[in-house]
Amino acid sequence: MNLPVRLAPDTRARFTAAEFLRMGEAGAFEGMKVELVAGELERMNPPMSPHAASQASILIRLARVADETLVRGEVGIALTNDTVVACDAALLVAPVTEHRLLRPADLRLVVEVSETTQARDLSLKRLLYAAAGIPTYWVVDGARAVVHIHAEPIDGDYADIRTVRFGAPLPVPGTDVQVTLG
Repeated sequence: MNLPVRLAPDTRARFTAAEFLRMGEAGAFEGMKVELVAGELERMNPPMSPHAASQASILIRLARVADETLVRGEVGIALTNDTVVACDAALLVAPVTEHRLLRPADLRLVVEVSETTQARDLSLKRLLYAAAGIPTYWVVDGARAVVHIHAEPIDGDYADIRTVRFGAPLPVPGTDVQVTLG
């Protein structure tokens, strides 16, 4: 079996979450959507209209059943010292009033609208959120009209993974109510 040969030392630039935030504040990512994963920058595609409509619908439904001070849309999360990602919607444990990124302990639920990012959302992001201890993670898959529900993070992955069709009730974490999507 042929193994790749590295002719020079690894010269990739790696960043901390603090450096990433300073670069963003300085305008380094103007006009781009960028995440930091394991110290490396990953450029994201800009959301399109169907994505925005789904995201708005989810935020409205969550705000109807939970205190609206606990609902966030398109928010950054510092998962580790070298990983900062954005989610499409989030439900907080308690209001966060400081000007800062959210932290895993702030979150009850993270939602990704998966119009063009399903493979990433169901693999990399699932594992990142589980490793950080995010209690519940939904991936809204409009192409298949389902929501992939991930709960009970254990040892870097979710122990409880279910798929629910649009129109079926979804229990909202931290409440005794349900919402339907679709």
